[in-house]
Amino acid sequence: MHFNLKDYTTKADVLAAVDTIRYLGENTNTTGGLKVARLEVFDPDYEKRPNAERIIVLITDGVPTYDADKLDDEVATIKRMGIRIVGLGVTNKVCGYSIFKAALLMF
Repeated sequence: MHFNLKDYTTKADVLAAVDTIRYLGENTNTTGGLKVARLEVFDPDYEKRPNAERIIVLITDGVPTYDADKLDDEVATIKRMGIRIVGLGVTNKVCGYSIFKAALLMF
């Protein structure tokens, strides 16, 4: 993760932190990113706001290049936890199927 959500208390602070993330133009590890979010952000010891919405914002630049065969299982695990995924593509190489597949499987 590029920053720790525990370090920010306002929407403006989170948005400013997001603005510091730079596009590296490298590989796309959608499955790994979702797993990190599930294990680190939604870990019971980390999650201290029980009334907060449980949402992952999945920002991707294209087709998954690592562990793409494990994406469905990761999404299913997240779904069982009651977490919603919102997908956002940031380049013209985004594979609409893979990004929205993850988001749509949540409903």
